[in-house]
Amino acid sequence: MRIFLFSLLFTLGIPCISWSAINFVRAMFNSNAAFEITIAWNQKSGENPRLFYDTQNSGKDFVQQAGISKKVHAKNMHNHFVRLTNLTPATTYYFYVQDSEGKSRIYHFRTVSNQSDQAISFVAGGDSRDQREVRQKGNRMVAKLRPDAVLFNGDFTGLDLPRQWVNWFEDWELSITDDGKVSPLIVTRGNHEVSNQVMVDLFDVPHPKVYYSTTLGGDLVHIVSLNSEILKVMGQKRFLKTALRDHQHFYWQIPQYHRPIRAHVAKKKEMETEYQHFVPLFESYSNVRLCLENDSHTCKTTWPILSSKSADSDEGFVRNDQKGIVYVGEGCWGAPLRAADDKKSWTRDAEAVNQINWIFVTREKIEVRTVLYDYVDELEAVKEDHRFEMPTGIRLWGPNNGTLIEIFPIK
Repeated sequence: MRIFLFSLLFTLGIPCISWSAINFVRAMFNSNAAFEITIAWNQKSGENPRLFYDTQNSGKDFVQQAGISKKVHAKNMHNHFVRLTNLTPATTYYFYVQDSEGKSRIYHFRTVSNQSDQAISFVAGGDSRDQREVRQKGNRMVAKLRPDAVLFNGDFTGLDLPRQWVNWFEDWELSITDDGKVSPLIVTRGNHEVSNQVMVDLFDVPHPKVYYSTTLGGDLVHIVSLNSEILKVMGQKRFLKTALRDHQHFYWQIPQYHRPIRAHVAKKKEMETEYQHFVPLFESYSNVRLCLENDSHTCKTTWPILSSKSADSDEGFVRNDQKGIVYVGEGCWGAPLRAADDKKSWTRDAEAVNQINWIFVTREKIEVRTVLYDYVDELEAVKEDHRFEMPTGIRLWGPNNGTLIEIFPIK
């Protein structure tokens, strides 16, 4: 078929263009998002691929190039990774992959600022297993919101099978905008990822036990990605203690981990090990005011809360609007919905709806909105220079207490 097409083009006098055979392009922020990024793809065929990149898309060949940092055959894919370093902050980079068969389409990503006076936009969520049509809507919502990063918090597939991962990456391509923007991922492991290794093999996670830090915006925000599927003591606890201490001068620190400490679905177990080993460390730092959780296949937001053993506590927490931490999430990005049948006295809202969180971070505050992505077709895509404005047609969840959560620094 390719020979016939080339012959036809030659007969018509049209220049032949050879395309590289790659797919499943994705990007990851695994360290400092102002200066570094990992680009990955599946190499279907062709040899000797290299990534070419530039800050201008002039129609000419790109000047800079990088070789492959790592190759991993996993989940029926030939995963290729290029780690780019020494990038310029707050800069759009265009890139393509060239191999023995030709060039890919041109994609682009944007590094974040290294200054804390620039706002940052996140999409956060997880639990995308099982229902492809549903998660595709969530992925398309990413493309329309054009965030600086996507905090994807575990349970990508149902059984961690190769075919399911191939389907997941097919669907994730819907998060790429029509003009080729790739929103970088910051990922954690869920209970449906059967090993830590899959996160390393598919997303180049920088620690073999899948706990690590990512910084964005200079000293604006520090994302602490934790692993709820391994011991919360020893190495992981030491990491968490050190990471929080070393970034205590940041304006904000946001932990993300898969299993909620206090689930809002009754049949889900309480995570006492997280309560004992994570929460005291979270509460030791005044710049930890928001935690992202998933797993339960429902939707919840809490009032600011602190751990307590007092008589008026509910499941070990009390509301404290001045110093408390807000916990949001519990899914759901395509997994089957479960009723939010275990609300607490400090629950702000909870309901079984398909949703992702849309989070804005500035020095002055964090804004959290919950987006109902089932209505993605009604939404007008945001413009790159208007990414912090509510687009026409957006549907936000907030049945009792409003659609906006504002979190302010502790004075």
